[in-house]
Amino acid sequence: MTAEEFEAAFHGIELPAEIELGPGAVIKDVPLFLQKELTILKTSNHPRIKEPVAYRLALVLEIIKAKEL
Repeated sequence: MTAEEFEAAFHGIELPAEIELGPGAVIKDVPLFLQKELTILKTSNHPRIKEPVAYRLALVLEIIKAKEL
């Protein structure tokens, strides 16, 4: 997904204050995390930087949507 697609996917979703991506990987400020990761995705041109960022954003989106069910 592109940065714009992630922005659209997160638009209107109620974000938790904190989220656990995995054991020992806790995001304490989800809105700030999203802002930083989306900025990196928009400004970086290198796949080795963009791929892990996109992976983390997709994982956060998946976790949030799973909790909505």
